[in-house]
Amino acid sequence: MYRFKYSNRRRYAEFFADEAIRRWGRYLMNADFDAIIPIPMNEKKIKKRGYNQAEVFASELSKRLGIPLCTALSRSKSTVAMKRLDPAERRLNLINAFKYMETGVKLEKVLVVDDIYTTGATLDSASDTLMDNGVKRIFAFCISIGDDHG
Repeated sequence: MYRFKYSNRRRYAEFFADEAIRRWGRYLMNADFDAIIPIPMNEKKIKKRGYNQAEVFASELSKRLGIPLCTALSRSKSTVAMKRLDPAERRLNLINAFKYMETGVKLEKVLVVDDIYTTGATLDSASDTLMDNGVKRIFAFCISIGDDHG
């Protein structure tokens, strides 16, 4: 995961998508999602890293499952790196962190994709923004689970 996230190993997304489908493909294909929405990064981090690993993974899932990729979320503020924060700080860090980008498509049931699930603060904040904009059902898929103890 470290190499995928920080060492420009974008091709790892193909493996992660293949594994996701091997393990969860039937469920994901039958869930009837309107779209797959990756968790966005702020522009500063994207420029530094060169890509958003959640979006690269989401794109691979989208291709394999035939579910549209939708970038309906953007970062509305720069946040501190989550790996340095405890669970309470993570939630505070993410208040108003996301903005909904109008897509012209009615989204009612979506799959939100991220790279690492630790405390759920990122997914909660993104989900709040989506629900505030009419999305009724939100499911999440993360590549891995992180340690919330630092």
